[in-house]
Amino acid sequence: MTGPQVVTEKTILFVGEKRSGKTSLIAKFLGDPVKEDTAETTALDFKFGKRQLDDKSQKVSMFELGGGRSLAEMLSVCLTPRSISSTIVCITVDLSRPGNAVDSALFWLNVVREKT
Repeated sequence: MTGPQVVTEKTILFVGEKRSGKTSLIAKFLGDPVKEDTAETTALDFKFGKRQLDDKSQKVSMFELGGGRSLAEMLSVCLTPRSISSTIVCITVDLSRPGNAVDSALFWLNVVREKT
């Protein structure tokens, strides 16, 4: 006999510089193929996924903030005081430009801090 199914709902917010791999990470998470010719995300994109692990069902809402730093203010749409407790923020950095990685990570950390 199995117990009741546990359902969890989480939000993952992907932020980072342009072309840092946010769309590819989301595709991998959802089990979709990663395409080399993926169109650039221009604003705030939303995807939804479900996963089953043993007796736990996970529902995940994924937001991707495209456009790099120019659209950082849009974080307030999906990162609110009410949602922060169930939100994971994934900051991506472009390792093809390693000299900018620390600056980029610090920028996004500060933006997220300001919104929470």
